[in-house]
Amino acid sequence: MEDAQSDNVSKAFIRLLEVAMKRVALSMLVTLAAASVAQASDASLTKALKRYETRLTTDIGYLSSFSAPSRKAAPAALHKLTKVRGDLAEATSAATGQQASTSSGRKGRTQVLSGLHDATLAATEARASATAARSGKRSTARRDAKEEQREINKAIPLFESGGKLLHLF
Repeated sequence: MEDAQSDNVSKAFIRLLEVAMKRVALSMLVTLAAASVAQASDASLTKALKRYETRLTTDIGYLSSFSAPSRKAAPAALHKLTKVRGDLAEATSAATGQQASTSSGRKGRTQVLSGLHDATLAATEARASATAARSGKRSTARRDAKEEQREINKAIPLFESGGKLLHLF
């Protein structure tokens, strides 16, 4: 009888271990799946922004070297600024449409979106400068160009730090 009782205790102990191992294995599987989804979410955000990296680099370079154009050069500047604003709007839409899942991904996304906002404000100021120059208001054009430089100088560090967090470069 003692052997049968110890046999039952052993079987119950083994069943208890099996249930515990299944729970541990299940929780590990869920954790690994969540980690891979987090990686995939950050990767999709990076992929969405990577498409705009070259255009944004060119656009930010243009804005950082922008100065009040002459009356003659204002139409060409306005045309270029229309393209810059379009690129910034597309990149903002791409970044807004993706969610990051890791802490560094969320921080990088926030910084890139803030940089895009500041760059858009800079493009708006540059457009105001070119419009004033086209109208012959040289002092207003210079003042707007100075404000544009202030805005783009706020955007550049945000792009750099956000881009590093998202592994864009």
